Amino acid sequence: MILKRLTLQNFRLMESLSLDFGRRLTLLIGANGSGKTSILDGIAIGLGAALTHLPDVSGQTFKKYGDIRQTNNQVAPFARVFIETGSGLKWDRIQRRDKSASTSQNIPKGYGLKELEHYLNQQVIDPSNDGVGFDLPMFAYYGVSRALLNVPLSRKGFPKKHRRFEALAGALQANSRFKSAFIWFYNQENEEHRLQKQHKSFEYTLHELDVVRQAITRMFSDITEPHITLNPLSLVVTHGGECLNIAQLSDGYKTLLGLVIDLSSRMAMANPHLNDPLAAESIVMIDELDLHLHPSWQQRVMGDLLQTFTGSQFIVTTHSPFIVESMNNHLKRNQISNDEILDDDIKRLQPLSASDVSAYLMTDSGHLSLLNQELMLLDDQLLEYFNHIGHLYERMRDIEWERKN
Repeated sequence: MILKRLTLQNFRLMESLSLDFGRRLTLLIGANGSGKTSILDGIAIGLGAALTHLPDVSGQTFKKYGDIRQTNNQVAPFARVFIETGSGLKWDRIQRRDKSASTSQNIPKGYGLKELEHYLNQQVIDPSNDGVGFDLPMFAYYGVSRALLNVPLSRKGFPKKHRRFEALAGALQANSRFKSAFIWFYNQENEEHRLQKQHKSFEYTLHELDVVRQAITRMFSDITEPHITLNPLSLVVTHGGECLNIAQLSDGYKTLLGLVIDLSSRMAMANPHLNDPLAAESIVMIDELDLHLHPSWQQRVMGDLLQTFTGSQFIVTTHSPFIVESMNNHLKRNQISNDEILDDDIKRLQPLSASDVSAYLMTDSGHLSLLNQELMLLDDQLLEYFNHIGHLYERMRDIEWERKN
């Protein structure tokens, strides 16, 4: 499942907003308070209806207070989240101000959830009940608290088995949820060790664990051998020739590594029958992608994610000019054939078609598309947006120059 369009009405500070999403990437930039996180939360509410309909999981919905737009102490009659997918599937969720007749008269006729539930019944729930193969839609939302890795202190209460639908448990909660990925990894390692003894070979590996290992290797060239230790209970990796508890890593490593492990383990759990679960379609939202990342990482993190999770649609917010400007390298790379390239660094860039990308500058008055359709690059008006400090420096330099002359 891939998103095509989102419409929000009377949602938080937004009276009306409609965004078209890129198939692979949508970038949202803007000042604090411009609505970037609200868009991600709106998507989570819309997709939450899918999770709520599936067995054993529950999804996000509107908060009791605060999601309906309020101006001048007047609460709007309703808030609405409308979603359309790339395959034409449409549904919406509406929160009413109250149950009065006057409020009802102001609520537009919506799509409801009928189409979505029919799709899920046919494509997921019925095949699951009948023991027939199916692909489970995958969603994940990572908020700014994702650097807080919640590692369990003991194995007490660990489940022994995992169902496929557990891949979506808590997937749309923006808070940190590394604990579930840790437990899954622990159980998968135990199963792998059992099978190694059964096959009498330490070369035997479990497909699901290999998916996570592959994701880590693709994202981090300097991290290998992730595994669980028992005393103390922790996830450790080899980094710089040393075996380190993940808690010993810098915030940048923890933030990104925790996301990669959580997302790849969910994708392996959701669709273990696929040769490459990392290539499955998924919708991944990341708030402040640049969080705790050094500028050198910011320049490559989006390309690394696209190369690692090759079927995923990323919808991310950022304040980083490095991330935004690096996208032009990927867009330009798509316009040049391999035969024309001698530079190895350029060859390694992930080609990104402009038709698969959307980028928006969020402002108090709405949103502005940043994709230049003629150049198929992000518009250079970003330079003015990000280079205010540079302009101040130039003005002071001019003052100094005039003083000397």
